[in-house]
This record gives sequence, C-alpha cells and structure tokens, in this order.
Amino acid sequence: MSTTKLILPCLRGVIGDWVYYSSLMTASQIYDWIQTAKDIREAKSLDEELQRDLKNRKKDIAKYLLNDKSRFFNSIIVGIFDGVPDWLEFDLSRAQEKFSDNLDEIYMKDSIGLMIFDGDEKMFAIDGQHRVAGIQLAYQEEMNKEENKRVLIDDQYSVVFVAHIDDRPGMKRTRKLFSDINKNAKPVAKRDKIIIDEQEIVSIVTRRVYAESKYFDKGNLIALSESTNLEPNDSTHFTNITNLYDSIKRLKSLYRIPQKTNEWDEQNIQDFKAIVDQFLDDIFTSKSEYKDFFINKNNTLLNLRKNNAYLLFRPVGFTMITRLYVEFYKNNEIDFFKENIDKISYHFPESPFNKIIWNNGKMDTKSKTQTLMVDLTLYILGKYTKDIEILKKNLIDVTKNDNINLPTMLIK
Repeated sequence: MSTTKLILPCLRGVIGDWVYYSSLMTASQIYDWIQTAKDIREAKSLDEELQRDLKNRKKDIAKYLLNDKSRFFNSIIVGIFDGVPDWLEFDLSRAQEKFSDNLDEIYMKDSIGLMIFDGDEKMFAIDGQHRVAGIQLAYQEEMNKEENKRVLIDDQYSVVFVAHIDDRPGMKRTRKLFSDINKNAKPVAKRDKIIIDEQEIVSIVTRRVYAESKYFDKGNLIALSESTNLEPNDSTHFTNITNLYDSIKRLKSLYRIPQKTNEWDEQNIQDFKAIVDQFLDDIFTSKSEYKDFFINKNNTLLNLRKNNAYLLFRPVGFTMITRLYVEFYKNNEIDFFKENIDKISYHFPESPFNKIIWNNGKMDTKSKTQTLMVDLTLYILGKYTKDIEILKKNLIDVTKNDNINLPTMLIK
C-alpha cells in the first residue's frame, strides 16, 4: 500500500457480473502498490502451497525482463480491497455527437476515465503473482543501477482491476475468478510451444534441425502432429517434432550454458546445435539401418514400418538410441559407441530384445521398458556398471517371465 495518490487511465468493462477496469502500471507503481499474494483460501497452508515456487520463478521472470528487449506479458488481474477508488468518467459527448454514426453509445457510456487511488486501498495479484514478483525483483535490481542504464523505466504493464470483498462470500467469489481464469485457459500444446518458443534453446534448435538438417528433407520427414507417437501405418515420416524435441532435450545435458549468457543467445544456439548435428551424424553413420535409409537411400519407410519390425524407425527407438548416446558421451566413449552399436540388432524377431520390447508386431513403449532396453544394451556391450541382480529383476518384471535370462554379452 502506498501513502501517495495513484491516478490511472482506465477502460471500464463488464463481463457477466464482474465489472473490471483495464489500465497500465509502471514497474515502480507495481512495486509500491501490488502485493504478490493474499490469503483468500479456506486455510493459509493452501495459499502457501500455491506460492511455493514463487521464489525461483520470480528470478527467471526478472532475468527475462532485464535481458530481453522483446519482453512482453499478458494482463495481471488485481483485486482491490479495504477501500474504493474514485472513478472519474471522461465526457465524450462531443465525440458522440461528431461520430454518432460510428459510435455505439451503450459501449461508450461510463467506459473511459480515470481511476483515483487515495492510498487507503490495498491491491493483490489474483492472477499473475509470479509476474508481479518478477517485476518487483527486476525493479529492485534496476534501482541499484545508474539511471541511464535502467531498462524498465519506460515499460507499461497491462493490469485489470476488479473489486475484492474481504469476507467469506467475497473470498469465495475471488477464488472462483482465479479458478475460471486458470481452469478455462487452455495451455499451449507441447507441439505449439516447440514451434513458437523463442527463449528455450531446445525448442529453437529443434526447429532449426527440422528445417535445416540434411537428413530430414527440409522437414518433410518430420511429422507436425501433436502426439509423440506416429500413426502405426505412417510410412511418410521418420518421427514427429515432439519426439525430435524430446531427444534433443536429452542432448541438452551435454551442453552447459555459459555464465552471464542467455540460452537463447545466438552463440549458444549454434554451439548446442553443433552437438545435435554431430549426434545425428554419429547415429546415422553407425547403425546400418539408419545408414541405408538416410545416407545410401537403399530402403523405404514403407518397408521399415512393416510389422513394426525396425525399432529404430519408431519414435521409441529414436528416444532409446539418444539415451544411449548420452550415456556414452558423458563417459567419453563415443568412439566405442560408433564402433560397436551396430553389433546389436534392433530388428525383430532376431533382435536379442524379442519378447521384451517387441512381441509379434506390438511394441511395449512404457517408460520402464525403455529404461530396460538402454540398460540391456549397455550390458551386452560390457558397459553396464550397476547391480546385475537388479537388472535381472527388472527384466523379469517387464516380461512377466521368471525363467528369462539376460542376453548374451558381446563384449566382456
């Protein structure tokens, strides 16, 4: 709460039984006036639970505000209580007379004016607590800089004010507003996030690999479906963009963002993409079925998809070989990987993993089965370093076969 007056230009509107006021606030005004949270739930611990990640999130948001010239936010919903601001309506009668044919008087009446806060009112973020906290943290950091180095000074943040009554029915009404905003707002689909995200390095590199990789025919071999899986009868696409993203996200552990840089900086994007490009080169030249298709052009997806016989041409297989690559990379054994990975068949039924991940044309793509496949591959190549008895138990659990034995080791 501030002790000075705050005067804001506003648009007044109505939706259902809510009257709201749309306005703009500076970082300084948000810092002085808006609380990040308020107890409006049935128990204080419930409010605290919703705020549990506020500390970490606000740091990320502050960093975004202070470092990204193209920063942008959607509106913060703010509740007003313990006071009623004055509303000074603008007189638009002359405009209505002059443009009477083009202005709807119903919508113009009481819709534009000034909202005047005397300082007794209190404000809290109903929706946008993390954004408010991030703005306030960024503002604090700005105040430690010389004035000519402050970047938020001209920013104006969209704010929507609603009245909050601080009693049980009022808290219930505000809780419902919060619920309506968050429950009915459809989250961005994973596929769409990959396509539009300009801050996450994995999304950016995924798009560039999709468009630029010599292996994927300008993206024509990558489906843009929302599911991580391909349709069983898809003989056009190697994988889809969400599976490509998931594999590249695993490769992210091989690249460390340099300090004092943003992951979306062009140099970081280029350096990480080089790792991804090397990964594709290594797997597509080391596995014979990949080499036949991507390099020698001696096979077709139509043939490689028959009866689900080629694990590496299903999304689950691409994920698995990515996980293997990361394991060998972290152990500085990529040369070993390239020299020996083709000794293991992932073609069924002759593969040592028959009846484990594949059974008469059906793939078991559960997470624990994928992990078992990675561990068994490491075991066959003599690189499994964990407890063998646990590996045997996991094999029995997945196959539901107490008599099954571990595959034969090719390298000891």
